[in-house]
Amino acid sequence: MLITKRLWENNSELASLSLKTKFVQGISNGNLPRDIFKEYLAQDYFFLESFAKAYGLAVSKSKDKSEIKSLSQLLVGVSDELILHETYAKEWQIDFSTNYIRPATKNYTDFLYDVSSKLSSVEIMFAMTPCMRLYSWIGKNLSDMIINNPYKEWILTYSDESFDNLAKSLEKIIDNYQEPYDINQAQNLYKKAMELELDFFNAYSNF
Repeated sequence: MLITKRLWENNSELASLSLKTKFVQGISNGNLPRDIFKEYLAQDYFFLESFAKAYGLAVSKSKDKSEIKSLSQLLVGVSDELILHETYAKEWQIDFSTNYIRPATKNYTDFLYDVSSKLSSVEIMFAMTPCMRLYSWIGKNLSDMIINNPYKEWILTYSDESFDNLAKSLEKIIDNYQEPYDINQAQNLYKKAMELELDFFNAYSNF
């Protein structure tokens, strides 16, 4: 079994817990309070900026040309997602400049910073892949819930095959990685990222 598939399956319980959070279910049924979604978007913007920087550092540490090319394309994908959030900001009247980073967001961005600044390119990818795979999986789980849903665009974005292909691209780099790495470290990084995702969703589940 491919390493990324095995890691995902080993963390399926954490994925299910994220799906069952009040925040995600609130998006699913459209009952998530507008103010909470606005705060989530502002915080997710902080996270995506950190995600983009982690991609940049993974590129700088990579030695394989095809890997550099693929990671650079994925970095463009994050840039597109940031632009999408800026579009949301206009629609939902969110001023990103007046927001400050909250604890659940900071815990996640600190984790990404530590990993991307201190560890290897493949270890950075092990810390980043769970976010991509989880959002795609959640989006597909909610894809039947878009009729008359104020969060339709969010669901459509993450349930779309183009986003799933981004996740697959990152997983493919890992699965084809030729240099040796510590599998226990990989498992720890993957699980930690999944736990931080759950914490992030739970931070917006108090309503």
